Amino acid sequence: MQWKPGLLANDSELRLVIIPDLSKLSLAAARACVVLMGADVAHLERHGQQTEWQPDICWLAGCATSEVGMVSPHLLDRFALRLKGQVSKTTDRAKEILELIDNQELEKAKKPELVTLPIEISDKLKKGLQHHPQITPQAIARILDYTSQPEVYPRREIALARLSLANVRLEGADEMSANHVDIAARMIGLEAISEPIKEILNPITEPVREPTQRPKEPSSKNQKSLGTTQKIVETVYQPDKSESLASIPLKLSSKLENPYPEDTAAVEREVDSLRLPTRRFRSKAAPRGLIIGVEKAKTLQDIALVTTLLEAAKYQPIRRKHQTANEKSLLLLSPTDFYSYRRSPVAEQMLMLVVDYTCLTDCDWQEKLLPYISWAYVERASVCLIQVGAANASNFLQAERIMAHSILVPRINTGLEAGRGKATPLAHGLQLGLQTLRHALQHGRSTVQQAVLIVISDGRGNVPLDGCIKPPVGRRGVEDALLVAQSISNLDRVKAVLLNPQPKQYANLPLQLAEKMGASVIAIPPLGIVEEE
Repeated sequence: MQWKPGLLANDSELRLVIIPDLSKLSLAAARACVVLMGADVAHLERHGQQTEWQPDICWLAGCATSEVGMVSPHLLDRFALRLKGQVSKTTDRAKEILELIDNQELEKAKKPELVTLPIEISDKLKKGLQHHPQITPQAIARILDYTSQPEVYPRREIALARLSLANVRLEGADEMSANHVDIAARMIGLEAISEPIKEILNPITEPVREPTQRPKEPSSKNQKSLGTTQKIVETVYQPDKSESLASIPLKLSSKLENPYPEDTAAVEREVDSLRLPTRRFRSKAAPRGLIIGVEKAKTLQDIALVTTLLEAAKYQPIRRKHQTANEKSLLLLSPTDFYSYRRSPVAEQMLMLVVDYTCLTDCDWQEKLLPYISWAYVERASVCLIQVGAANASNFLQAERIMAHSILVPRINTGLEAGRGKATPLAHGLQLGLQTLRHALQHGRSTVQQAVLIVISDGRGNVPLDGCIKPPVGRRGVEDALLVAQSISNLDRVKAVLLNPQPKQYANLPLQLAEKMGASVIAIPPLGIVEEE
């Protein structure tokens, strides 16, 4: 991962990542946040890549209270420190846009004026960094009064303790008391779940009486409690005549609201949104995925022999104590010794991309392709990329195929970024796609149960299916492509979509190709044109 300044990050020494809306965060970004937030070291071991780094990132995110049910609880749990705010809506949107495109405003944005902190605040912060107060047991007990029993990890308790300790360090006190915890809790709008029993000094004194009356002698019970500390709830003094005092208005903006609305919000997200998706086509996964580890065996299928034998070897001296000399040469196994392989789930769905690189110059095709890429990531679908007319093709008269078990394989990203080549073997590209779909859906113990075919092409294939270019070529390349497209439409469990780049010449060819495939058509807008919702 290379750190670069952008819309969601800055280039200062403090690495601050800003997430405007957690509810609109993609699945890939949500998983990255869960892994990186609060981690001292991050590891990446996937598809031949192995690296580790220290994230050292500060995170600032926003989320509407009404949409908190759409966010994964694991992601919300990372943001334990909550502050309620209100976003002011812009009244004159047109004026704001004009100011943004103004050259002078852009120059100011590139060179912001640095504002230094006052000396008093700077000195106070430096002293606070060097001050290390003690945390009293009463403060720790008071923190637990504000939070319920943690289900996964006590991040809320730690956040309240750190905020309380920060206030104490700025104040310069020697220790953090329960009162500091109450102040920090009020800052974030947190109410105590249980109130502690207050301990106060209760000296019993004589009430003020009229001069003509004799003062009452205190009871033996009260005499016994003079100068002692008692746990009480009632009022200490109770005069004979009640006196009404003037009311004192308290400046409270509103009632304290729970900073953790996800505890009571209705669940609007998918169940286990960060886990592997549920299997839609088979109730049991076939043990044919890639081996990613071992686990305790539940059945006698797919046994990891080496791990099982090594586990049994550790206990042979104990198990052979009561065996004869002949039996001591045998390897004694126990049901607890058996391990089975842990395998990655086999893909049940496939995303096939047939990309014609010779028609992508003037259209925003990445934006239209992104939803299907996200779908493949969420569903753990295998990916097949058919490159038609790519610049790095070994033979420009033929298409090339890239297979991957996941959209995360780097070869897929590299293949999508290939430039424009010299020819358009569209018919051969569709033929490769047809052969791959048939093999994945129909041959042997196929695991793929559904395929999504995405074709990005203007339909202008100029290379025949046999690859022989002998003049006159004419419409042979286009007719061969339409013929193969007709065969694709006969396949079952295939959903075909054609992304139309809307060419200026022969604008009807993409529509004819989609009709032959039985595919739905989605128009790709030209570059520089923003679609209206």
